[in-house]
Amino acid sequence: MSELKGIRSAALAAVDYLRREQRGSEVVGRGAFGDITKVFDKEAENIVLSRLRDYFSDELIVVSEERGIVRFGRDVKWVAIVDPVDGSTNYDAGIPWVAVSVGLAPLREDATRVSDIVAAVVAEVFRDRIYEYHIDKGVLVDGSPAKRREKPKSILLGYFEVPDAYDPVPEYWRLRGGRAALRSLGSAALDIVYVGLGMAEGFIDARAKLRNVDVAAALRIAIALGAQGIANEGIDAKDIRIDDLSKVKLLVVGYNENYLKLLSKACLIRST
Repeated sequence: MSELKGIRSAALAAVDYLRREQRGSEVVGRGAFGDITKVFDKEAENIVLSRLRDYFSDELIVVSEERGIVRFGRDVKWVAIVDPVDGSTNYDAGIPWVAVSVGLAPLREDATRVSDIVAAVVAEVFRDRIYEYHIDKGVLVDGSPAKRREKPKSILLGYFEVPDAYDPVPEYWRLRGGRAALRSLGSAALDIVYVGLGMAEGFIDARAKLRNVDVAAALRIAIALGAQGIANEGIDAKDIRIDDLSKVKLLVVGYNENYLKLLSKACLIRST
């Protein structure tokens, strides 16, 4: 479990920095995707990258929210995909639904994907709770084996922003035969983990604003728990690439295959 130990150390170091006091929100530039970078985004990322390099030496490529692709050394063996502050708007506003996400996979010659991740961490910032995946241990919550609800809570998580984006919701209610409570909380990583655990039955984001760095670690955890997802033009979410920066224009995650089918139908997505 040495891989998990390394990324856990990096994630928790960033959590410690973010939690000790409310950090500065001054704008200091723009990230790899063109989004505004604030002081706390940059510093949290620097902490994660520094810890990862200390642990994995010069055998690492990091794909991250702010700095993009950073290569340490020539003999690269690993890819780490990092979101140092998932829920930046929440953090800046003091809303306690924020996480640090790190996933780690061996570098593949052709393409490295979510399914290749051997260790993943999603650590809450405002609560002492950490969700982890390791290829040998499965999913852990605070160091103990995760307990998944046999039937998920009747809650649908998602991000919509404009009126038309809500169109799939009543259609999903119709298909499932009743309403599910609708929540928009502000951290896609935590939302996806919650679907995996059964604390919600589904997740929808069709804003074309998500990136692979936002969701990769959480997807690996949720999929290991039994959740399923579809992204973009209908590809399986586990096939999202993590060795380069990419947008996830559409992401739907269901508690299991049945929920995913209903959500996909409501969003008019066909699996490829």
